[in-house]
Amino acid sequence: MENGKTSLNIRKLKKQVKGITLIALVVTIIVLLILAGIALNLTIGQNGIFSRAQTAANTWRNAESNEQLAMGELEDWMDGYMNGNGGNQGGGDDTTTIVDTVPIPDGFYYAGGSKDTGLVISDDSNDEIAWNAATSTQPVSKELEGNQFVWVPVEKPDLFQRYDGYWNNGSETTLQGAKDVCQEPASNAAGWETTEYETMQTSVINNKGFYVARYEASEGTGESAGKVQSKAGAIPWVNIQWGTSMTEIGTTGAVYQAQNMYNDSEHAVTSTLIYGVQWDAIMNWIDSNYSKENGTCNSFVSNSTDRGWYEQTSATNCGYYQVKNIYDLAGNVFELTMEARSSGRRVSRGGGFVSSGSEIPASHRGYRYPDAYYEYLGFRVALYL
Repeated sequence: MENGKTSLNIRKLKKQVKGITLIALVVTIIVLLILAGIALNLTIGQNGIFSRAQTAANTWRNAESNEQLAMGELEDWMDGYMNGNGGNQGGGDDTTTIVDTVPIPDGFYYAGGSKDTGLVISDDSNDEIAWNAATSTQPVSKELEGNQFVWVPVEKPDLFQRYDGYWNNGSETTLQGAKDVCQEPASNAAGWETTEYETMQTSVINNKGFYVARYEASEGTGESAGKVQSKAGAIPWVNIQWGTSMTEIGTTGAVYQAQNMYNDSEHAVTSTLIYGVQWDAIMNWIDSNYSKENGTCNSFVSNSTDRGWYEQTSATNCGYYQVKNIYDLAGNVFELTMEARSSGRRVSRGGGFVSSGSEIPASHRGYRYPDAYYEYLGFRVALYL
């Protein structure tokens, strides 16, 4: 009887074990299926291993392409600066052409010369020529169609300051002593004048230079009537006010005309009546002794025999004498500037046909009432980037 019960218990236990084994098997299979699904999703799912590997490969290829593009742009940029054969600076559509390390702003074209001899640009595409280092020292054509400007290098910030200047009166060199009684901006300057001076100064220092009109300002004709120009062989624009007062420029004077020479989006420059500090930068570029207390007397700004003074008694001979491809700094007409003497007069620079070379040098400062008219007084435009 004992044996019978034992046998029955063994059979029941076997059935229970078999049942447990089947359940465990099913659970195991389900777990494996879940794990397989997870593994499959991690492998080929949207964010799986294969997908991420493909994304990583694409990203690497794009990075490699971008790197090659950036290296190509860097090579072009370096070529422009190091070889003087033009190039692009910056990215996107906001590019600046570089010729002989000089930036050529949008809306202008290289027309001849070099950074050392006077690099000339024009606002007319018909005047454009290709840069050639071998011929860049040759005279720049006067037969250009557009308005022309010359790059004035200012390599160091401490070179961009106002100087007393000096002249040669016979055999004696004397400082003018005029800087201390002159200001820039004017002592009673309006807000716009102070702001624009600071903007100009920052631009010149950052870009290491600025452009100055190749010629004294003249008044356009035909479709350009009433607009200021910088072209050869034209009669200087004289009998024009600086403005209507020391602080008001009005709508007809030299400051207004200069500021409105380029006030459109096609030309990436700001035009202005030349500043006294810009005039001094030109003098210093022409003659490095200009910035020294004891200048020598054998250069453009100090020696009357080299200044190209006019013997004519009229202002109709614009474009007679040049240095660094800039004409008439030493003669033809006195030129109004943004510089001021005290709070009542504006400063003119250079010489005019009414004075001889031994009397007044290119660095000369004169003092003019801003609302007055003078038949021997004109002006010159400058550009900054």
